[in-house]
Amino acid sequence: MRHCGLILFLALFLAGCSGNTRNGDALSAHQTAEKVKDSWSKMSKPIEIEVTGRTKDELEAIGSLAVWLDGMEGGKAVEFRFDGKVFKPTVPVLADSTVLPLVCYPFLPSLHPADTVAVSHPLGERLAGQIQSVTQTNDKTKITMKLEELTALLRLILKSDNISDVMQILEIQGDCVSTAAFLIPLKGKLAGTRADAGNVCSPNKDCLLNNGIPHDFNLIPTEDSGEIQIFLKVNGQKLSISTTLPPLRRGSITELRLHVSDGKLSVGSSWVDTKHPFEKPSVSGTDSVRIGHFLQRDGTLTSKFDENTLAWVILTDGRHGKAVAMDDNSTSNWFRKKSFRTGHIFDTADGKLREGYFGQPQEDEEHIVFSPRIRYPGSCALGFDDGAALTQGILRHADSHALKNFQDKRVLPSAYIPSLAEMARLAYHLEKHKDSMPAFFKMPEGIYATSSESGEDTFYSIDMTEWFVTAYNSKEHSDMKTRLFYLF
Repeated sequence: MRHCGLILFLALFLAGCSGNTRNGDALSAHQTAEKVKDSWSKMSKPIEIEVTGRTKDELEAIGSLAVWLDGMEGGKAVEFRFDGKVFKPTVPVLADSTVLPLVCYPFLPSLHPADTVAVSHPLGERLAGQIQSVTQTNDKTKITMKLEELTALLRLILKSDNISDVMQILEIQGDCVSTAAFLIPLKGKLAGTRADAGNVCSPNKDCLLNNGIPHDFNLIPTEDSGEIQIFLKVNGQKLSISTTLPPLRRGSITELRLHVSDGKLSVGSSWVDTKHPFEKPSVSGTDSVRIGHFLQRDGTLTSKFDENTLAWVILTDGRHGKAVAMDDNSTSNWFRKKSFRTGHIFDTADGKLREGYFGQPQEDEEHIVFSPRIRYPGSCALGFDDGAALTQGILRHADSHALKNFQDKRVLPSAYIPSLAEMARLAYHLEKHKDSMPAFFKMPEGIYATSSESGEDTFYSIDMTEWFVTAYNSKEHSDMKTRLFYLF
């Protein structure tokens, strides 16, 4: 704004230089300067939009906005994209300090302020801009805005006592559940609701129930509380429960935590907040997951490693599978006492030996016959590759301290202690992929505990450096490493 001050100074200076010091001349000079200043401020310059009240992560997730300006060429909204700091137009747009744009999310091409859009499930986040201020510098016109939600968010968090439970479908219905409406996006108005066609279904289907992914429903806001029915299908079994929701107000979030136990569905806890951060919806499953992809801390899968990566995929059918943690878990004695049982006792490692090397034979040492290509019976330790079931048995009998310790360390509820067979197969997998390992994957080294019991008081361990198996490990005295596996 230095130019404005300079213009005013010059106008007053020139008036003074004329030798005329009368008040009328000074006032005239001031008015002249103000007219020059006003004319300068109304010069059209490149426009950018700064959004306040949102984190950078939120703005990156939003990505782009639809922006409409009076007199804009073609009379249609233009896309403004986030560049890491502000939103800028994808085509040149000029505006002066009197600009009053209309802004909404998501961007819809050829959008006009009078346009009404019919929306339905999945409704998704819908945002409208509220202008806070307009400022102009010598090179740009800057608009500061807030983005306000037009919908209410209902979030369902699912958890099961069974690590391997798979959810086929999740549906909700009720008088307060509506996703169908007529929306005027650029004006941020709902022009009325329309009848829903059937239940509202989560887009996450055929997914692990304990994957940690929330099931979000953006709903039409309500001013009254109402009853909701929740329908869940787990492992082919249909479950349902009814509960009462508070008023679903614009921008609010209502979270319900649901628990599946012994074939029954219950509401564990709930809470309501007046606002929630913007997040892109997560879809739990695809049909294109490959070995070498990564399991993220939010339960999603990706082909790229980043700071949110939790585990490395080592087995998959394209949708479900297993991943191994990128690093070791903290040392813990999961069995703790003699009375602990998983429900499975494996008397031998391969039907003969209880201790010895596997892989390449060692000189003068007993060698356990094992190959990932051989199908061993599930009655022997190197044939039972369902560590999730064994871990489930351990947790079922765990005292509160042991249970809490495990829950604190596993990050996602789908984590488990691998069986001896899974750890042996992992050794072969790592050897096969040693030249293509992820940069931040820590190779297992030394002796690791497994979830395979060898007797009432003992369990199997595996030396991942020496490729050695032993069944003679006391449940009372275990200080071994643990490398968690995750189902997805």
